[in-house]
Amino acid sequence: MKRLSLLLVMIFTVCLSWATIDEYYSFTANTATYTPITGTDAGISSDNVLSAAIPIGFTFGYGDFSYSEVKISTNGWVGLGTSQTDDNLTNNLASTTYQPVVAPLWDDISMASGTVSYEMTGTAPTRIFTIQYADAKWNYSGSVGFNFQVQLYETGKISFIYGSSGGTPNNPSASIGINMSPGGSGWYYSVDPTSGTASTT
Repeated sequence: MKRLSLLLVMIFTVCLSWATIDEYYSFTANTATYTPITGTDAGISSDNVLSAAIPIGFTFGYGDFSYSEVKISTNGWVGLGTSQTDDNLTNNLASTTYQPVVAPLWDDISMASGTVSYEMTGTAPTRIFTIQYADAKWNYSGSVGFNFQVQLYETGKISFIYGSSGGTPNNPSASIGINMSPGGSGWYYSVDPTSGTASTT
């Protein structure tokens, strides 16, 4: 009996070691209308700042974990939970340190002349938590403002929505996508917006 139990534990452990992000999420590119929100100001209209913990308003299931708060970086990413401690501008979705992260435009962005706001809409069990970056300078010394949103759905879906822009970013190098624990290859989606595809490696 002990051998059988040990064998089952070993099989279970091997199965867990092969799990990757694509067992939890798939990527689909489509079009959506960017509709500005008039939510609560996150209080981070500056450069290189991480917000305090902000309640989502519902429990957001992400992989094997659930989160009820986020921290928003002015550098175009949102940390799920409260573990993040700085605004990190290095845009590395393969990071084993900066995860779990939802990154609509992770780069050296400034919000000094813009605003980051959030709001929760809808009714249970289909509520949506929207985070909006308005007039983001990409990169920090750019002159053109960019508008984009992250939407976290109570159902587990994540959407990135981008507004139109009247100019070109200044020396951009952004990462766009999501990652989850434990981080590294196979634990993130990196989106290529020009082709509408995503990679996990």
